[in-house]
Amino acid sequence: MKSWVKHLLLVIALLGGLSAWEARADLVVVVNARLGVAAMTRNEVINIFFGRYRQFFNGAEAEPVDLVDGNPDRARFYAALVGKDISEVNAYWSRQLFSGRMQPPTKLANQEEVLKWVATHPGGIGFIDLAKADARVRVVYELKP
Repeated sequence: MKSWVKHLLLVIALLGGLSAWEARADLVVVVNARLGVAAMTRNEVINIFFGRYRQFFNGAEAEPVDLVDGNPDRARFYAALVGKDISEVNAYWSRQLFSGRMQPPTKLANQEEVLKWVATHPGGIGFIDLAKADARVRVVYELKP
């Protein structure tokens, strides 16, 4: 095989690997940068996203936001956070709604909307890819796949 063909195949393979790597970017939990929360534990994140805590430890009201059911990042988030699939998470929220105990977080279409929501709501908390986090939000928890 000619040298330039080998190089071309190597470049194609590397670009394909980069795309796959980008698709598996680490998800992080972010809060509004002005909230005054620097870090959260896994249990605190679970309790906020499952409606068990309605406030952060500093007393600020928690305003969690989620992604719509069809968004693959939603499935990644709950699998990494609690080891549950979307049908189990939805069943949990169905029980909570039926009992009248809690309302699920607002659902948005994509990570860009989550970023805007968290940045504009004082108690905003959501999850996005680490690479999308900017100065408007603070990363408080990193999920590992």
